[in-house]
Amino acid sequence: MDITVKDIYDAINSFAPFILQESWDNSGLQIGNLDDKIRNPVICLDVTHDAINTALKLKSNLIISHHPLFFKPLKSIDRKNKSLDAILSNNINIISAHTNFDVIPDGVSYCLAEKIGLKNTKILAPLEEQKFYKLSFFITEKDKDSILKELFTDGVGEFLRYEDCAFSSKGVGQFKPKDKAKPYVEKESFSEVRVEFIVRKDKLKECIKKLKKIHPYDEVAFDVFEEKVNPLELGYGVIGNISNAKKLYLILNEVKDFLGINKVKFKGDLNRKIKTIAVCGGSGSSFILNAIKEGADLYITGDLKYHDVLEHSDKIILADVGHRASEIPALERLRKKLEGIFNKINFNVFIENNDFYQYI
Repeated sequence: MDITVKDIYDAINSFAPFILQESWDNSGLQIGNLDDKIRNPVICLDVTHDAINTALKLKSNLIISHHPLFFKPLKSIDRKNKSLDAILSNNINIISAHTNFDVIPDGVSYCLAEKIGLKNTKILAPLEEQKFYKLSFFITEKDKDSILKELFTDGVGEFLRYEDCAFSSKGVGQFKPKDKAKPYVEKESFSEVRVEFIVRKDKLKECIKKLKKIHPYDEVAFDVFEEKVNPLELGYGVIGNISNAKKLYLILNEVKDFLGINKVKFKGDLNRKIKTIAVCGGSGSSFILNAIKEGADLYITGDLKYHDVLEHSDKIILADVGHRASEIPALERLRKKLEGIFNKINFNVFIENNDFYQYI
């Protein structure tokens, strides 16, 4: 069976839901037609000229990037832009999975943590924006399972590693019908169950609409509660430890080998022994305080800011491996996830020079 762009989009949405992206982000379909049948998809960090040329050489019509092609709203498309012209002229579809792939367990920072061998890992900076609601409704016990079966879908009663999740409790419902009412139950006091489950923010309206349509009662009694704490382990960065404490210079040399880079910017004592390490793929200056609060000896990320290092380097050792290098391990994870779903398709990973900058 032919695989379409929509099939790929839906697959990514199943393990890194696009609703989890930050409000300022622009993950999702960047350019293309969801109905197009895909050929030789390419996975990359950025939609650069070299990435596009790689796609053309492979006769690919789908690029899956980590960083979105478009961050800011477009007012026009100038085809003098060689990259855009090549994309449009060759009907290349582009899907980007950015902060939605950053915040999930098994996402970008977990890939980096795994690459450098961290154990006993947990999220460093939990996601603050709430993305989930709890929906509860009342129903007779005999109808409960059939109603839930129709309601459960992606994002409804679903966690990242579990699905069809709900809780029910028994009680007594009562009512007194008004004119024109058509009660489902003849008795005005009867046994009922209250059913509750998690609903992802983007699925809430659709779920309520379906509940009203399939529920047998004349009028549906239901409640919606905003979750004050995200029920999933979502967030930026990872903190963990290594099996045996090592001096900083040994760890940084290992990190260079793991990531295939030849230099690391850092601030700290090379002879200090390190046990607890925090990491964040991408630009992680914002989470230095989280690393300090969680007791990390060393924080590894990309794009450390001068003033942040100046302010905090007396409290924690800081290392900047570069934005690209810190995220490259995630590309292989994305490939494995997609090939696990579409086992007859090879997803090509394109890796550019880890260091974005040139030097003189």
